[in-house]
Amino acid sequence: MTRRTLIILGASGNAHDLLDIVAALNAPRPMWDIAGFLDDSLPQGSQLWGRKVLGPLRAAAGFHDCYFINCIGSERSHRQRPQMIARTRLTAMRFATLVHPQASVSSRAQLGRGVYVSFGASVGGMSVLGDHVSLAPGAIVGHDSSVADYALLAPGATVSGSVQVGQAAYLGARSVVKQGLSIGAGALLGMGAVVTRAVDPEMTVVGVPARPLYHKQTPSRGDSAATYSIHGPCSPAEAAAGSPLSQERIQ
Repeated sequence: MTRRTLIILGASGNAHDLLDIVAALNAPRPMWDIAGFLDDSLPQGSQLWGRKVLGPLRAAAGFHDCYFINCIGSERSHRQRPQMIARTRLTAMRFATLVHPQASVSSRAQLGRGVYVSFGASVGGMSVLGDHVSLAPGAIVGHDSSVADYALLAPGATVSGSVQVGQAAYLGARSVVKQGLSIGAGALLGMGAVVTRAVDPEMTVVGVPARPLYHKQTPSRGDSAATYSIHGPCSPAEAAAGSPLSQERIQ
């Protein structure tokens, strides 16, 4: 088999998972050569983990006959993943899909381009992973579920059967989603969250059971101090009670 050249987008901690996947795939016989990283925050020519930083993301189109894989994305940046990929100006066919030999992916599952599935992760039968989906070590996608483009599952995150995960959502470490629910695009599940009701787009939920994340904010135009939810002002009593959860859907 002809060895192929791979460039990793982003020199973040997620890149360790990618390096491990490639090392495991290369163990029986060499399949991939890693040319280096493209990263907007590191100087070109610098070294990281024995690999060279080749330039910023926008330089990707200049590397011909190479494949790419994206490992950019965290609880802080997951909603920007589509724009980060667009910055490379690469077509979908330029992205590799990499599955660790010790991951379990059903033969009846469907994986898009630019997907990586790490050590110990599992994808159940009839599940669909869109393009640029990232499964960290130990992440689980149950049967008949769909995970839309750019979504990330952190280590140990579990999606039960028949769940729909929206584009660029982030499921924190050890979070769990009950069967049959939908997680909206850009939503963030805090680590260890147990999600028992559907989550709206771009909502952040935390806790057991998962509830919308509230925070204190001091108004800037002379208003009296108030408690704000991610949906706007609410009373302290509403915040304490988590009133949105009185509805059938978290919203």
